[in-house]
Amino acid sequence: MPQQGMPQQQGMQQQQQQQQPAKANAISRTSATTMSQMTTSAFDELQVHPLTKKSIAEVMRYQTMTIVQQQSIPVALTGVDLLAKAKTGTGKTLSFLIPAVEHVIRDPPVRGISVLIISPTRELAQQIEEEAKMVVQMHRTITVMCIVGGTNMNRDIQGFKRPPSLLVATPGRLNDHLENSGLAQLCSQLRCLIFDEADQLLDMGFRPAILTMLKFLPPKDTRQTLLFSATMPKDVKTIADLAMRSAQNFAYVDTVGAEENTHQHVEQTYVVASKQGLAPELVTLVREGMMTPGYKIIAFFPTARQTQLYSELLAALGIPVLEIHSRKSQSQRNKVSEQFRMGNSLIMFTSDVSARGMDYPDVSRVIQCGAPSDRAQYVHRLGRTARAGKDGSGVLLLCDFESYFLRDLKDLPVKARANIPPEEEARLLPAVSQAFQRLPDGTICASYQAWMGFYNSFLRRLGWSKEDLVAQANDWVMGTLMRHEPPEMEKKTIGKMGLKGVPGLNIAQGDG
Repeated sequence: MPQQGMPQQQGMQQQQQQQQPAKANAISRTSATTMSQMTTSAFDELQVHPLTKKSIAEVMRYQTMTIVQQQSIPVALTGVDLLAKAKTGTGKTLSFLIPAVEHVIRDPPVRGISVLIISPTRELAQQIEEEAKMVVQMHRTITVMCIVGGTNMNRDIQGFKRPPSLLVATPGRLNDHLENSGLAQLCSQLRCLIFDEADQLLDMGFRPAILTMLKFLPPKDTRQTLLFSATMPKDVKTIADLAMRSAQNFAYVDTVGAEENTHQHVEQTYVVASKQGLAPELVTLVREGMMTPGYKIIAFFPTARQTQLYSELLAALGIPVLEIHSRKSQSQRNKVSEQFRMGNSLIMFTSDVSARGMDYPDVSRVIQCGAPSDRAQYVHRLGRTARAGKDGSGVLLLCDFESYFLRDLKDLPVKARANIPPEEEARLLPAVSQAFQRLPDGTICASYQAWMGFYNSFLRRLGWSKEDLVAQANDWVMGTLMRHEPPEMEKKTIGKMGLKGVPGLNIAQGDG
C-alpha cells in the first residue's frame, strides 16, 4: 500500500498539516519505507486524465512519486504488458491503479468490468479497494468493488447487477463467481488484468486457481497484464508467460535490484529451547523487546490456534498483546492491523495472514516462534523490520526438534544467542505453568489439534512416525500446557490427519 510524502522537510510539514482534518485520507500515510523511495517527479507531469490528477492532489494529497511509480506508470500507460519487481510499502498500488483507471476512461466496455485486480489476502484486497476509491473519487462514473472469501456471495451477485469498472478479488472467491454466478460474461471485455503480490499468491498455493481463472477470462492478446511481485522466482515468471501477450515482448521494471536485502543485513539470532522452555524464552524475548523506546514487536506463529494460545498466555501474564489471525472476524483483523500500523509501544501476535502485503512502519523486532514452513517464509517475515535504514532485529525461536530448520539458513548471518539462565527459567516457569492452567479448555484443545496438524506435514524432516507425532503432542499438552490428559478428538478429525489407529489419542466418547 503506498504511503507517501514529499522529500523536502517543508513539504512534509505541509502534508501533515493537510492530512490531519481529513478522514477521507486515512489510508494516505507516510512511512519510513516510502520516504526512502521518494523522487522529485511530480504526479502532475503524468499523461493521465485531469480528474485523476485532481484526486491524487486533493484527496490523497500526494505531489511526488516513489521510484516504482516513476518507473512503472509511464510504461504501463503505453499499453504494454508489465512485470514489476517492487517491495511492499514502496507505492506499488498506485503504480497499477493509475494505469487501470486510464483504461476505464480511454476504452470503457459497453457493459461489464474493465479492470480485474487479483490479491492474495482479504486484507490486502480491501486496502486496494480503499485506495482505488480515492483515486476515482473525482470520476463520478467510475466504480470499484471488492469480492473476498468469508463474505456473503449473494451480496456480491447483487453488486454485479451494476458491474463495477474495477473489481478487486481474492482467487478463491473470484473463481466461485466465474464458475457459478455469470461473472465470466461481465469480464468478456476485460481491458486490464493485474496481479498484486504475485509471489505470495503462488506461495499460498493459488497457482491452480490462477490457471482456472485464466481459462474464464478473454484471450491474453485482447488485454493488458500488469504483474507486481516483491521477488521473482521461476513460478512468477511462468504465470507471467501464461498471462501476458508475449513471453518476450513485455516491459520489466526492477526497483529492488541489488537492494539492501533485509535478510542479509539485519541482526538475526536464534534460540533453541525445550517444549517446556519455549514459553519462558518467548516471554523473555518480548520483555527484552519492550525495552526499546516506542517498540513495535511482531511475533509470528505457525497456526492461528498457536497465535491465540500465546496471545492468551501473555495476557494472563499481564502483557497486553494484539492478536490477528484467520480465526478472527474480518472487522477485528482490520481494526487490529490499523491499530498496529498507526501506533507504537505495541506487540502483535499473528499467523502469516499478516505477513503478506502489509506495510507496518517502524517494527523494531520480529520474533518467529516455531519453524517457518520454508526459508522464503522466514525471509518474508523478517522483512517486516529494519526497513528504510531503520534499526531492527529478528529472533528465531525453535523447539529442540525443529533445529533441522537452521540448515536452511546456513547462508544467512543468523547467530546463536544464549538461552535464558536456568535460574531465570526456574523463576518464570511456575508463573507460565499457572497461566497455562487458567486458559480455557477450548483454547488448549484447538491448539493441540492445530499443533499436530502443522507438524504432521513435516514428519519426514522431523524424522518422526505418526506414533512419534502423537507422543510429542501429548507430551507438550500435558507437560507444558498442564493438562492431565490429551484433549478429546473426534474420529473424523483423526481420520483427516491420517492418525486412525495411532495409540495415545483420546477419542471423543460416543463419537460414531
